[in-house]
Amino acid sequence: MPEIELFTANFSPFAQRVRLALLEKSIDYWHTEIDLQNKPEWFTVISPLGEVPVIRHEDRFVTDSTVILEYLEDVYPSPALRPRDPGRRAVTRLWMEYADEKLAPAVLGAIKAQGDARAQASAWLRDVLIFIEREGLARCGRGPYWLGQEFSLLDVVYYPLFERLPAIHTGQVGGALPLLSIRLRYWLDAMRERPSVQATQNPVEAHTRAIQTYLGIKPQRRRVGNVEYLQA
Repeated sequence: MPEIELFTANFSPFAQRVRLALLEKSIDYWHTEIDLQNKPEWFTVISPLGEVPVIRHEDRFVTDSTVILEYLEDVYPSPALRPRDPGRRAVTRLWMEYADEKLAPAVLGAIKAQGDARAQASAWLRDVLIFIEREGLARCGRGPYWLGQEFSLLDVVYYPLFERLPAIHTGQVGGALPLLSIRLRYWLDAMRERPSVQATQNPVEAHTRAIQTYLGIKPQRRRVGNVEYLQA
């Protein structure tokens, strides 16, 4: 029986982080899907905030995606996703914090923005993306990943948020998506080649429907002849 149980939700970027790490480290696990719109009462016992992801390992439950990632590094140190060098490890923690405190709120703000607020939300997200490229990717290392040739926790933490960017502005959803730089696209292309990403990713249309559900937006219907289709 697998040592790890992951409590997850398919469209949660934070839960996807943990799935990526588990796959990259070849850790055997099974998962329990949580309906975030209709959480079972028992879930708040193991996750007081009612949030995913949560892992169960041995006799303990661990919550919060970044905490879980650090925990997995401590318990399953090989293959390492956390740099051994103290300086690079400090840089990793700094930029992991930036993802949670700056990028994630900017993405959520763009998703929620309506009407006149869209332009402001889009500008905020664009500024964050520019900062990530200039001060993060461009300085941390030369190569396809955040730390150059070394795949790390930074790639795990950032990718799920970037996967959802194309769904921010499709029809009725959120603010306009700023154009990504060449450096960011190079990184994304490298990430999409990894088996862990291919095993956990969802298409843009699925993310769009998930965002519409989150916002309470009913999907548009389109009729072709006698057949009616749902549009993302």
